[in-house]
Amino acid sequence: MIAEKPSKQTRDFVDELVCRKMFIDHDGVDAEELNIARAKALQMLNRPTILYLMLAQGCNFECTYCPIPGLAKRYGNNLLSFDDAIAGIELWQRHINDYPADSDPYFLIFYGGEPLLNKEVLEKLLGHVEKAKDQGDLPQNLELMLCTNGALLDARLAKLFTYHKVTVALGIDGPPQDNNRIRLTGEGMPTFSLIKRAVDFCLQEGVRVVASATITPSNLQCLQEYPAFMKNLGISQFGFNLMKGSALIRELAGKSAEEYCLLAAKNVLAGLKDVTEEGQYYEYQLQKKLSMLTGGLPFSVDCTCYGNQLVIQADGQVTNCPFLRCDQGHVNDLPESFRIGETGTVHEWRQRLPLFNGEASEVFNGGGCAWGSHEIHSSINSPDLHNAIFTKEVVHGLIWSFLSEEQATALLRGDAYYWCHRRIGSMQTL
Repeated sequence: MIAEKPSKQTRDFVDELVCRKMFIDHDGVDAEELNIARAKALQMLNRPTILYLMLAQGCNFECTYCPIPGLAKRYGNNLLSFDDAIAGIELWQRHINDYPADSDPYFLIFYGGEPLLNKEVLEKLLGHVEKAKDQGDLPQNLELMLCTNGALLDARLAKLFTYHKVTVALGIDGPPQDNNRIRLTGEGMPTFSLIKRAVDFCLQEGVRVVASATITPSNLQCLQEYPAFMKNLGISQFGFNLMKGSALIRELAGKSAEEYCLLAAKNVLAGLKDVTEEGQYYEYQLQKKLSMLTGGLPFSVDCTCYGNQLVIQADGQVTNCPFLRCDQGHVNDLPESFRIGETGTVHEWRQRLPLFNGEASEVFNGGGCAWGSHEIHSSINSPDLHNAIFTKEVVHGLIWSFLSEEQATALLRGDAYYWCHRRIGSMQTL
């Protein structure tokens, strides 16, 4: 704030902002604080939190928005070998060993395509991981997750998942009429009955089931019904996924992408009233962003491809993203010193984050999805405007929800001091 002759009221206001550490009045202090924030963010981004094992490149579904069929045609309908998977786990172990032990969980995610197309390797890996944990080679705070469409899941596999404490993540794009519009088998048949059968198998054996639901232009108006629907199915927690890339542009069919993102955020925020038994928001996007705010992190990250995950593709190539292939080399050929967070690809991707590209005014822009940007603009450096709108809107809504009813009412009347939000009209004070 620059003023040649500031009034006493303005000086008092600035002093108050300085006291609250919202303004900094000393040369160099702002740069120091920025470096502290960047260091904290790098600590988070460098922690090797996730390993994706892409057990299969292909899939037995052909969902209308999914890139997997195209990737299978381009790279081959591959299945990850057991040896390449073990090499990937050992590479991840070396990453983990670089960091002091902590209580935050690590995640090993069996992914695809459809990972159950490679059941034999999956079952061998579950035994290997169990043994590695018992020997102390993998952290005890390791969580296993299988992301599947559910069509190949049966009672025997459900028992196996119970034994190994595997969380099953299913794609469920809402009630049957919504799901069957976009989630189709390779033969073009509806899939909800297959998914429901998989849920039932898991629940009968006590397997924890979570879900993801894609937000499409056609289901925007009924998203508020999804939490109750998911709970009735027995889903422990679910997350909305914003449709990305060329699929979104195609489905919008000329309609406003901004209106799609704003309405999507509004309906996701309606889930603030839905809480799990553990006291978390039932919708994952809300919980993720809440954890960012309450944990003092400088921004919310829209994806985990910025350094804290390894991806072992079905052909053995190591990448940072399951979908956008920036291959770093085959898992068996990389040197022991290889670290995904030190690659040029990850450093380039991090420039999408406001904390590292100088766009401080866009602090709530979580970087978006580089794959989605590449799909539309053929460049990972292009901004992901869709995710930016959605993320900022959700974070602003969360901040607003922190206010007491008295504070919120005062703000709406224009009677409050020192708080500004773009949803409020002209302030009567100051």
